[in-house]
Amino acid sequence: MTPSPSDARATEPRIGRAGSALAAAPERLVLVGVSLSLAAGIAVTASLHHWWTVLPLALGIAVVAWRPLAPAPSTTIAEARGAAVAVIGTAAWTLLGFALAAEYLLVVRDPGFLTLSGLWLVDHASTDIPAAGAVEAAAAGAQSLPDASEAWNLRGDVIQPQGAKMLPATIAIGGWVAGDTGVLAANVVVGAIGILAVYAAARRFLGPYAALAPAGALALTVSHIGLSRPAYTEPLTLVLVIAGLLWAWRGIEQRSLALLAAGGLASGATMLVRIDGTAFAIGACAGVLAAVVLAGPAGGWRARAAAAFVLPQALLVGVGYVSLQVWSREYIDRLGERSTALNLAYVALALVTVLIGLATASAAGERLVARLRSAMGGRAAVGVGTAVAALLTVLASRPLWTVARRGTESDGDTFANGVVESFQAAQGLPIDATRTYAESTMSWLAYYLTWPLVVLAVVGFGIAAVRALRGSGGWAIALGAVLAPSLLYLVRPSIIPDQIWAIRRFEPATLPGFLLAAALGGWALAALASRERTRAVLRAVTGAAMVGLPLTTWIAVTPDQPTPVSSAVNVTTREMIGARDMIQDLCALSPGRPIVLVGTSELYGGLRVMCDVPVVLALSTQSAENLAGMAAAWDESPLVLTRGEDSVPWTGEAGIVVDASVRHSSYTLGGIPRSYYERDYRWRAGVVDADGRVEPLGVR
Repeated sequence: MTPSPSDARATEPRIGRAGSALAAAPERLVLVGVSLSLAAGIAVTASLHHWWTVLPLALGIAVVAWRPLAPAPSTTIAEARGAAVAVIGTAAWTLLGFALAAEYLLVVRDPGFLTLSGLWLVDHASTDIPAAGAVEAAAAGAQSLPDASEAWNLRGDVIQPQGAKMLPATIAIGGWVAGDTGVLAANVVVGAIGILAVYAAARRFLGPYAALAPAGALALTVSHIGLSRPAYTEPLTLVLVIAGLLWAWRGIEQRSLALLAAGGLASGATMLVRIDGTAFAIGACAGVLAAVVLAGPAGGWRARAAAAFVLPQALLVGVGYVSLQVWSREYIDRLGERSTALNLAYVALALVTVLIGLATASAAGERLVARLRSAMGGRAAVGVGTAVAALLTVLASRPLWTVARRGTESDGDTFANGVVESFQAAQGLPIDATRTYAESTMSWLAYYLTWPLVVLAVVGFGIAAVRALRGSGGWAIALGAVLAPSLLYLVRPSIIPDQIWAIRRFEPATLPGFLLAAALGGWALAALASRERTRAVLRAVTGAAMVGLPLTTWIAVTPDQPTPVSSAVNVTTREMIGARDMIQDLCALSPGRPIVLVGTSELYGGLRVMCDVPVVLALSTQSAENLAGMAAAWDESPLVLTRGEDSVPWTGEAGIVVDASVRHSSYTLGGIPRSYYERDYRWRAGVVDADGRVEPLGVR
């Protein structure tokens, strides 16, 4: 018979209060991280984002939650040592991440406007950016805009950056500590908290040393590294998803309404991070519903537990929705159909969870629950577990028998088709612009985890389903929190399918969930061995494989290619290095003047935020009359920035005043990016004179 982790711990040397505090450190740090992000998200929603509001609020949240959410006191050296390894290893990971943090200040994809929003929030209460006369100035130009498509949206007399606001508000905290560098590096800290959250969750079913395997595997995946160094929203969503899972799991096991409420708050706060946050709230809610029914005690506790989780979760989902309506209205209008469907599904599930909790509190409800438990606890549980594993296996097999394609009619499909076609042409692939590659979503996971870990995870999910149906409330919550959003995006990822962009869909719940499931599967298979020594060897091999296999994805050996050995660029390269110096040099050309940016939109936000002056984006050549009209609207001669020689009427020869190079990661279909390119930016600049012509600035 295999000894349980609690039996093994009982025979180990005891530790004192300091050791117990060390053992609790991973979960305590997760609480601090969640408290800071909650405080920042709530403050920015209320247009009160200042250090003197966010930090005291975060402290208050942490203090209120400190005792109710306290982990059980640890008593063994192994628990303290395992936690110490997790914390020290994560600290080292963080320091390396700081050194390679991205300078994602050009808006070519989401981290651009998210980083710039964070920089703006260092010194402002909300993300609304005053147009400051740009609307009137743009009206005087030809094809000129006071905003930039999608990422920067004009609403009244302010510019609203796209997207939910919790992540920019959170990384702005780094700016209060270390200026612009702190903002650029802050998401690395968020990624580190995610690693500790996975460790704390893994300790629920593994020993303190074994839990290092899934946490270490997450830390070493190219996806988690590559999404944590720029300001992607997914690592923060991961923190909230796994923290919510952890606290709700503990709440069910410990019969703690406070822990369930904390789980509801964390999972509901995903709506403050992403417009599709309710996908993750739905999963957590479904898991709690199953746990309450299958593992809850008799009586009114089920109703109280359901309400304790759902009400705080619904409150935060509502706050997140209001935040989007107020601070990113055009964004939510643009994606309203998809968001509304998820929100309606969430509202329905939340009501069902509360109603079932109430219904099962009655005598008739208790009899129904007893019959359900009896029916599901035997062979039926094995059947459901087998079905779960079979479903994931079928999803993995899809490339063998289907090709997923999108339509060609809507504007969104037309744009996506054009992007996919450009990637196919660049890689020499057959041109099929309507392909979504959605049949390969399980393969996307294998790019980063490798197939052995994916296979172990499939086994683990089957085992988890059996345990959940046999009364393990924790595994019911884990399955809901992980599998519900995972299945949604495995079937319909709804994303441009290049890497690492596409793996974003699976970073918050699927990748950490698959690693937790792989650990469960590996340890369960090891337990089948008849001898303890053999079981110990198999567990050690599984742990080493979990940590080692993601490392194998860092390097690719392709003897038939010009570069036979290549590395994962998102691990080894500092993305967009050079962007900060370029924008700072442009801001220094003529500080304080409004800017007319001619010909390119990717620097619009960087100039508006980092130079802190109004900007007009001119999409076509501007005449002297146009520029004179802009100067009159601003009542000031603007600075003109352009990369074209003939885009404005110069008064003389316009030389290059800023010559910069910025490193961009490549975009790859069918694998991890392993190359980058240096993009040159050669800027000409001048000041508009009284006649509307542009007087060139001297070449530096």
